[in-house]
Amino acid sequence: MAMKEINERSLWWENTLPVSIPDFSLPQRTDVAIAGGGFAGLSAALELRRSGVEVTLIEKDWPGHGACSRNLGLVMDRIDGTTTGDLDGLVHGVKKCDLIREGRAAHDYVLELIKRDNISCKLRQRGKLVLATTKSAYETMADTLERLKKQSGSVDAYMVPKQDLGKEIGGRANKIYHGAKVHPEAYDLNPGQLTAGMVQRLADSGAMVCSSTQLESVQRQSNGTFTISTNRGDITAEHVVLATQGYSGAETGFLQKKIFPFLAHVVATEPMPQDLLKELLPALRGVVDTKQMFFNFRPCDKETRLILASHYLRTDDNHTQSNRILNAYRKLFPELEQIEAEYCWYGNLALPSDHLPHIGTQDGVHFCATPSFSMALYLGSKMAKRILKADDAGTLFDNMPTRNFPYYSGNPSLLYRGLRMLFNGLDYLNVAAPK
Repeated sequence: MAMKEINERSLWWENTLPVSIPDFSLPQRTDVAIAGGGFAGLSAALELRRSGVEVTLIEKDWPGHGACSRNLGLVMDRIDGTTTGDLDGLVHGVKKCDLIREGRAAHDYVLELIKRDNISCKLRQRGKLVLATTKSAYETMADTLERLKKQSGSVDAYMVPKQDLGKEIGGRANKIYHGAKVHPEAYDLNPGQLTAGMVQRLADSGAMVCSSTQLESVQRQSNGTFTISTNRGDITAEHVVLATQGYSGAETGFLQKKIFPFLAHVVATEPMPQDLLKELLPALRGVVDTKQMFFNFRPCDKETRLILASHYLRTDDNHTQSNRILNAYRKLFPELEQIEAEYCWYGNLALPSDHLPHIGTQDGVHFCATPSFSMALYLGSKMAKRILKADDAGTLFDNMPTRNFPYYSGNPSLLYRGLRMLFNGLDYLNVAAPK
């Protein structure tokens, strides 16, 4: 078979991004300067503009260029650390059951934003499948589900035993996995269209959006204002929001060492027959498994391709990575042997040291950090509400310390190798990560 040429742009950009909007010159002054045009920055900017606050958003590429338009588009509510153990157990002084509710609030905020701003982004409620790679992972997820039922009365999930996996997933799943958990009410969407809709709403609101503007430094002045230096000049602001997430470099000062750039490649297959896709995923749900180097995949919104992620933290070229990822999935789905990769792209997720969402203020600068796009949208709005001094600005993450990521000083290369070895070693030992 002839080798198919790989498109290295995100599939979600097709006919969607970048959005054609006016490119403003950098103003001398603004009420709020936001660095970063991803979901956190766009959400913060829209929230501020709804209250009439003057906003300038600066982005080193174009708004939406980063991970917000490169992820799988699965609307998540799960927070790490809440899926095992006593639900009344504490995480940084907060009960796990309360964190679960905060995660749900982030999930619901995404739906509210889409409805409020009338954004068309292929939002669909098709559910999510969590595959257990070990018997203990299955039992842990089942136990947590029972505890949630007892505490809240009902949950939107149920367990699928190994013998019934064929109703949810084809291929060799019933030979590889020990059962699954289904969240039937989970949503997926087209993240490129969501990004584009938010960028357009922001432009329509009168915000100043400055593309190709690289942040160089942020300095607080004696009068309490900030001087933001960029490659296009300086700007004075009353407030500053760092929404750079997984792209936080040295220019972000204190933030760089708090956020590890978790490198993830994503593959989109070539179009396949509809009946083959339905054979592999009968319910067309998004899927994740409990490996440390986990599988995460879904049908795309046109239902003709699979979107696949795995083998993270690798700096190989896209062609090498597309082969590596697709070959890994062929072990689960031998039916993909004749299906080639057509797209392969990558992006950086923002990974704090404890894997939890974080929001805070340091030296007067507002910031957040989270690998979840649902939580990024939620925390973006909360950063704006902090500036507005809104009554509902608080979150359960407010008093959680945001520590430096261990052994990370700005160059992730050695940690990429070390973390790969750790994750692969744990998978070799069948140490699963229940979700």
